[in-house]
Amino acid sequence: MTNDTNLEEQYVKQIVSMGYTEENAKDYIKAQKDTDGTEIDPNLGLENKDEVEIKLPEINESVFASSTSKILLPSEREVNPYARGLAVLLLIGCLAGFLNGIDYLSPTSGIVRPHELIYAQSTGAPEKSSIFLGSVILEDGSPAENYTINIRSERGGNHFSTTDSEGKFRMENLTPGLSVLDIAIVEEDNTYGISHRILLNPPAGFEPFGFTQINLDFPKKNEFGTDNGTGVFWIDYTPEQQKFPLIDPSAATYYSIVGYGFVGIALLGSLLSILAINTGNMGLIRSASALVFFSMGPLYSSCCIGLIVFLLSFMIPNNEGF
Repeated sequence: MTNDTNLEEQYVKQIVSMGYTEENAKDYIKAQKDTDGTEIDPNLGLENKDEVEIKLPEINESVFASSTSKILLPSEREVNPYARGLAVLLLIGCLAGFLNGIDYLSPTSGIVRPHELIYAQSTGAPEKSSIFLGSVILEDGSPAENYTINIRSERGGNHFSTTDSEGKFRMENLTPGLSVLDIAIVEEDNTYGISHRILLNPPAGFEPFGFTQINLDFPKKNEFGTDNGTGVFWIDYTPEQQKFPLIDPSAATYYSIVGYGFVGIALLGSLLSILAINTGNMGLIRSASALVFFSMGPLYSSCCIGLIVFLLSFMIPNNEGF
């Protein structure tokens, strides 16, 4: 019995080597034994391969018609409708994340602006933890030397400094947040000055100090108007800077970089979501939900969508197309 079994296994291997499936080979051997009752040749005809003739049906669709199982290609599988619904919801989250990135790329418009972000961070920042530096340039491009710099704020009081020969200045021990910057010079018993509303950066992360660098232009004398008999010529820019005070340009640059990051995450999440719509693959859905979560979205809408989809993905039953 064991010898016959071994012979059958060898015979099956020989038939499979001719391009047929193992199932077809076993069916053929069984059919031959049932019809003529002959024993299997122990040599399998290997001694004289030219005389070996195995009469099997031609390889065509009928050979595999009796098979009870069918292997479906990914494109032929039925997609789980619940999984497809989650993928569509993720696309909505990706759109929200994309809009959030566009918002970050527009520092002076939109829902969130760098000014509000800096101000919110400076609210709880420690006092005397900000450093302000920059330069003052005259209308002809020359440095404004020996100009008085005054920083005044409700939390930090007044701080004074003077520009050097290159028009540069540096002020320490300032309090982060909103402040008023005064720049003035006395010439021929007349005082010329300007006022700006600025926003001093708080310390970032574990840094002990926050740095704010702003370069300013001092206007021409004919732009100051009249002194009303006081000998003081002054231009106050603060009313027009109530909504958008002056900030460090690098802060706006970092803000834009974050915006590009949100846009990239949203686009990658969209690609995975589209693939998930076509395949219903849970790995794609969960990966896309993580990307959607980190794209934030306006008012954290994408965070909510990504988290909800990730949790729901564990509640969907499996089926043939999943």
